[in-house]
Amino acid sequence: MPKSGYTRHVLLSAALVLTGSITSVAPVAIYGQATSGDLVGTATDPSGAAVPHASVTATNNATAISNTAVTNEHGEFRISNLPAGRYTLKGSAPGFSTLTLQDFSVTLNQTASVQLRLPVASASMSVEVSAEAATAIDTTTIQLQQTFSMKETQDLPTAALSGGLGALNLSLLSPGVATSGGIGAGTGPAVGGQRPRNNNFTIEGIDDNDKSVTGPLVTIPNDANGEFTLLTNQFSPEFGHSTGGQFNTTVISGTNQLHGRAYEYFGNRNLNAIDASTARGQNPGDIVNPRFDQNRFGGEVGGPILKDKLFFFSNFEKFQLGQNLAYALCTPTAAGYAAIAATPGLSAANLGILQKYVPASATEDTAGAACPNPTISVGGTDNVAVGALPFSGAYFTNIYQSTSSIDYTKSQNNQFRFRYIYERYASTDTSANLAAFWQPIPDRYHLFAASWFREFSPNLTNELRLGYNRYSNITSSGAFSFPGTDSFPNLTFDDLGFIQVGPDPNAPQSAIQNLYQLVDNVTWVKGNHTLKFGFDGRKYISPQSFTQRVRGDYEYAALDDYLRDVSPTTFGERSSGNFFYYGDQTAFYGFANDIWRVTPHLSLNYGLRYEFTSVPVGMREQQLNQAASVPGLLNFHAPQPQDGNLAPRLGFAFAPGNGDWSIRGGFGMGYDVIYDNLGLLSFPPQFSSTEDVNTANSTPNFLAKGGLPPGTGSLQTFPTVAAQRQATSAYLPDQKLPYSEQWNLSIQHVFLKDYTAQISYVGTRGIH
Repeated sequence: MPKSGYTRHVLLSAALVLTGSITSVAPVAIYGQATSGDLVGTATDPSGAAVPHASVTATNNATAISNTAVTNEHGEFRISNLPAGRYTLKGSAPGFSTLTLQDFSVTLNQTASVQLRLPVASASMSVEVSAEAATAIDTTTIQLQQTFSMKETQDLPTAALSGGLGALNLSLLSPGVATSGGIGAGTGPAVGGQRPRNNNFTIEGIDDNDKSVTGPLVTIPNDANGEFTLLTNQFSPEFGHSTGGQFNTTVISGTNQLHGRAYEYFGNRNLNAIDASTARGQNPGDIVNPRFDQNRFGGEVGGPILKDKLFFFSNFEKFQLGQNLAYALCTPTAAGYAAIAATPGLSAANLGILQKYVPASATEDTAGAACPNPTISVGGTDNVAVGALPFSGAYFTNIYQSTSSIDYTKSQNNQFRFRYIYERYASTDTSANLAAFWQPIPDRYHLFAASWFREFSPNLTNELRLGYNRYSNITSSGAFSFPGTDSFPNLTFDDLGFIQVGPDPNAPQSAIQNLYQLVDNVTWVKGNHTLKFGFDGRKYISPQSFTQRVRGDYEYAALDDYLRDVSPTTFGERSSGNFFYYGDQTAFYGFANDIWRVTPHLSLNYGLRYEFTSVPVGMREQQLNQAASVPGLLNFHAPQPQDGNLAPRLGFAFAPGNGDWSIRGGFGMGYDVIYDNLGLLSFPPQFSSTEDVNTANSTPNFLAKGGLPPGTGSLQTFPTVAAQRQATSAYLPDQKLPYSEQWNLSIQHVFLKDYTAQISYVGTRGIH
C-alpha cells in the first residue's frame, strides 16, 4: 500500500496568451468533450433581441461537412460533436441578411459559445466576418485547461525530437505544471502539486494508462497528433479515474483534399552543447559529448474516399536513437588473472565464469580511479593486481508506429469515427553492469477506438464509444548458464569496486494488459440547462510476472570467497516461486452534470460522479492470510473494494461587463487508483517467500551445489501463531483509494485588445 499521509498543496500561477477581439462575435468555452467540441450560441438582431427560428450552419473547412441547427424561441442553438478544426458559420433568418463567420475555431474538450448579431435585410446584402482575431477568453467554464494544436505539436522544439512523448513535454508550458522533480514517482509532470502517478492519460477518450506502474502506454507520433489537451484542475464530473492532470490526445482526420507529407527530425551529439556534468572529469582539450544519434522520420497521407462523406488518414513513422554508456570497471589485470590461476584450491568453474565475462584491465589502478585498492587478496596474500577497465557499450531504441483514422458522416444525425494505433518498441536492457548480459526488450502496443455520434434532435445527442487497448512486454534474463545452478545468479564483488556480474537483476519479468471499454454519454438541452449523463465501463485482463531476486542475489566482500566457492559473507538472498499476478479487474464510472445558465453573465456547474474499481484478482489472494488470524486480536481477509466513492463537483463562472472579464471558481473531489505493482510485490507467503544465506558461517561448494534453492512457493502450514503472523508481514488491508479535494479561483481579463492575462489560485489536499 502507498504510505498514508496528509498533504496540502497550494499553487499560484499566471499566464499571458495572445488573443484578439471582434465586435459582432464573442466566442467562449463552457464544457469539455473527450474527443470533439460542441458549439452553442444565440442569434439576435442589432438591438440584442432574440431571433427565433433562425438557421445556423457550421461547415468544416477541411471536409465541407455541414451541421445545421435552428434557434428556439429564445434565439438559442446547439451543434454537438464537431471534430476539432476550423469552421465557417452562417446565420440567416427571414427579414435578416446572412451573417457569415469565417475561420471559426472549434477546439478539443471545449464547447464554444458564439453570439450571432444578424443585420437587418437590405437588398441582398451579406455580411462576412473573420474570426481569426476572436478573443479566446473563457467566460463560462470552471475548469483550467490548455490545448495544443497540431502545428504546435509538430513545430515547437519542446516536442519535435521527443517522439510520441512530445505532447507530454508540451504540457510543461501550461500554468500549474512542473517537472516531477522530488514530488514523486511516475511518468509525466506534476500537475497542481500532485504526484505524476495521479495523472490520467486517454487517446480519443480511450483509457491509455499503464495499470502496473502508471503512466501512458500508447503514444501518438507528433505528426499524427490532431490536438492535445491538458485539464490541469478540472471539475466537470465527466472526467475522473485520477485527480492529477487529464491528458487527452486525438488523431488527425482526413479531408476533402488528398495530401501527403514526408519528414525527418534529426539530432545528434554534434548539435548539442556540452553541459557541465559532461565536461567534469575530462581534459579541457578532449571534451566531447557522449554518443547521441536520433532520427525520427516518416510519412503520411490522407484524403477522401467518398467526397464530403468518408475520409482516411495514415501515418507511418520510425524513431531510432543510438547512445553509448561509458564508465570504468575494476577488473584483474592479465598478471592478476595469472596469479589467480596459479593459486591452488580455487573453483575452476567459478574462475572460468569470471574470465569469460570480466575482461582483464591493461594496467594496475594505482590512482584509485575505479578500484578501492590496486591489489586484492586471493589465497591469503595481496597477490592479484587490478586495474580500471574502460567500458563502452552501445545501445539502441527503435520504435515503429502506425496510426490510422477513418471518419464517416452518414448524415448530420449520424457520425462514425474509427482509430487504430500500432506501436512496436525495441530497446536494449542496459541494467546489467556488463554489456555481455544486455538483452533486447520487445514491447508491443495496440489501441482501437470506434465512436458513434447520434443526434436525435438539436437538443438531444448521444455518444457511444468502444475501445480496446493491449500492451505486452517481456524482459528476459537471457540464455546464460552457471555451472551447478539452475539459473545465472546476480554476483557482486565489493573489493572489485562492487562490480556486478550477471543479467539484469530484475529479470526475468513480463506483463500483458488488455482493456475492453464501453462509454456512453447523453447530452440534453432543456431551457437554460445543459444536462449530461454518462457511464464508462472497463474490463482489464492483465497477467504479470515478477519476483525479486528470483535467480539469487549474492554479494561477496572478497573475490577470494567466490573463487573458493564458499557462501557469501556480506549478503545472499533468493525468493521462492515465480507466480503470475493477475491484475484482472473491472471498473465502472457514472456521472450526471448540469450547467445552468442563470443569466447571460453567470453560469453554475454542479454534478456528481461515482467511481467503482474492483480489487484485482491477484490482490484477492491475500485471503490466504486468514490462516494467521488471531480471534479477537487480528483478523485477516481478502481486501474489499470501496463501493461508496462519490465525487461532487461544484463551480461558477461569472463574466461581468462585455465579456472581457471572467471570474471562475469551483470545488471538486476525485479518486486515484492503486497500481498493480503494490500487489505484485506483496504475494502471500504461501506463494512467495525468501531464504537468506547465513553470512556468519561459510558453506563450502556453495554455487557448485546450486546456491540457495529456487523453491516452489507452494501452499504450506505455519506451525505457530507467531510464525503465521510473521509470515503475513506483506498483507494488504482493505482497498483504500487515495483521494483529493481540489478548488480553484481563476480571473482572466482582456486588455489592449490583443492580450489576455490570467491569474489562478489552485489548491489540492488529500490522502495519498
